[in-house]
Amino acid sequence: MPRVIATHAVGNMDTWLAGGGERAEIFKQFCSAYRVYRHAKENKVALVWEDADLQKLEAALAHPDTEKAKSRHTVREPIDVYVEVEGGR
Repeated sequence: MPRVIATHAVGNMDTWLAGGGERAEIFKQFCSAYRVYRHAKENKVALVWEDADLQKLEAALAHPDTEKAKSRHTVREPIDVYVEVEGGR
């Protein structure tokens, strides 16, 4: 399963960071581990999901509960998703 990177803006970084526990519950549905990066100057983040099951990822992100969590966490659309290219080194 591939590594997947998602990037997006947030309305309030402190609010977004405080939602980490809730995001962990969502992410464990489709990946084995993840890392979080924040932009040095702007309210933007990048998420790296390891061993992501793409069908489960799509289902989790489209779920109404996830949409509600995105609102609470001040996630701003668009969310750009990048999928690792097999053998792309």
